[in-house]
Formats: sequence, C-alpha cells, structure tokens
Amino acid sequence: MKIAFVLFCSLFICSFTSPILNQTNLRVGNLDFELGGDVRVQVFKKQPIDILTELKPVVKLQVALEKAPYINLPELEPGEYMIAVFHDSNKNGKMDYSFFGSPKEGYGFSGEFYCNRKNPLPELHYVRLNSGTQDISVNVCY
Repeated sequence: MKIAFVLFCSLFICSFTSPILNQTNLRVGNLDFELGGDVRVQVFKKQPIDILTELKPVVKLQVALEKAPYINLPELEPGEYMIAVFHDSNKNGKMDYSFFGSPKEGYGFSGEFYCNRKNPLPELHYVRLNSGTQDISVNVCY
C-alpha cells in the first residue's frame, strides 16, 4: 500500500514538473502547385554556429504538396528554432542547384528571410517558440 502511494505521488509530482511544450502551426506561402512534388520541412534548435559542424535538425518532415500550406509541427520545448522549408518538386529528397549554384527549387526560412536578397546571417532566421500555440509563416522563393 505504501509503495502504491509513493508511486502515485511520484507520478503526480512529475506531471507538474515536465517541460511545457508548444503547438506550432506553420503556414507555407507562395507555393507553386503546378510543379507538383512534396514539401520538406526541417527544424533546427539554436546552437552555436560552427562552419565545420553540420546542423542537425530536431524535426524532419515530408508533406504532400496539397497539405503543405498548413502544417502542424510536432511539439517542441520552448526555445529558439530555425525552420527551413523547400519545395521538392521532383521528389528526389534533396535541394537541386543550377550550374552556377543557385537553387532550382523553391525554398524559405523562418525569421527575417526575403526573396531576391542575400541573407548573410543565419541568426536572423531563428524564431522564439513559447509554450502554448503560435503561428509561424514561411514564404517560399523560386
């Protein structure tokens, strides 16, 4: 009986000390539906940027193009995240580039991202996700 009571109390206390998670609704705008394909989303938690170390996404999603304008991201702990989106029009699972190195498929980032303008600082793409529900918009550039 004492063991059951201790287990109950432990579970009760843990339910109040677990991290508060959030619900993030991602709206992807400016998609070219005529190209077909899928939309791929990667979410990166903020960490010190080192050019020798590849950033590892905490979330990777592949979403059908028709469902892509409104995506519910999995619950994440509150913090700063960068959200990268690209329209994988040929469904090969990677971003394709032209001979000169410019992207051949649509792409976009959270935070301060503008089409046709060089965005030199990755730190500008981080957004703060708080506990609760929030909406984030990413426009895709072609």
